[in-house]
Amino acid sequence: MPFIGLLHIVIAIFFAVHAVRTGRQMYWLFILLAFPLLGSLVYLFAEFLPEQRNSRLVRKTGAAFKAIVDPGRELREAEAALEQTPSMGNRLRLAQALLGAGRAGDALPHFEACAQGFFAKDPEALQGLARAQLAVGRKDEAFATLNRLLEAAPERQTGELALLYAQVTAQAAPLQAEAAFRIALERHSGMATNSAWGQWLAAQGRKDEARAVLELVLKDARLGSAHARGLHREEIAAAQAALRALA
Repeated sequence: MPFIGLLHIVIAIFFAVHAVRTGRQMYWLFILLAFPLLGSLVYLFAEFLPEQRNSRLVRKTGAAFKAIVDPGRELREAEAALEQTPSMGNRLRLAQALLGAGRAGDALPHFEACAQGFFAKDPEALQGLARAQLAVGRKDEAFATLNRLLEAAPERQTGELALLYAQVTAQAAPLQAEAAFRIALERHSGMATNSAWGQWLAAQGRKDEARAVLELVLKDARLGSAHARGLHREEIAAAQAALRALA
C-alpha cells in the first residue's frame, strides 16, 4: 500500500512538470499536488491525452503504418463516413485525410466549414485550417487563424502548435518570429523544432548560430532510433540542405 501511495505522488509530479513545461495554468499545480490521484486523472483526460491525440508524432506514426498497409484507406473511409453521416466530425476527418494526402486545396473548404458554429473555437479544426491555409500560400490568413485559436486558449501554445505558430509567424509577421520560436523551443524541443529554428537563423544571416543548431539536429538523428529518423525524414533533409547552403 505505501508503494501505491508513492506511485500516486510520482505520477502527480510527472504531470506537474508537464504542466509547467507546456505553459498550463498554474492552478493545475495546486490540483495535482493537493489531490494527487484525482488531480492526475483529471489532468490526464483534460490536458495530457488531448495533446497526445493531436501530436504530430502520434499522427505521423499512425499515418505511416496505414500508408504501408493500405495507401489511401483513411481517405476512402473518411469520404464514405461523410457521405453516410454528414456531421462536422466526419467533415473534419475528411479534411485531415485530404491534408495528409497532400491535397490542401481540397481540404481547405472542409476546414473552413468546420471552423464555424459549434467548432468555431475547436483547436483541431483551427489548427488544421491554419495548416491548409499555409500550404496554399495564404500565410496572413493562417496567422489570423492561429491568433484566433490562441486568443481563445493561450495555454495551447505548446507542443506542435507552438512550432506551427512560429513557422507561420516567420512568414506573416517576421519581427515577431524569434519570440515565437523561443516559445516553441521551450515547449516543444526536438528535431522538428530545432530544424525549423536552424533554418530560420540561417535565413537571418546568423550563420554560426544556425550551424550549431543544425549540426545538433543531425547529431540527434545519428544517435536516435531508425524509427525516429523515419518520422523526421523531412526535417533532417531540410537541416542537411541548410547546412550545405551555409558551407
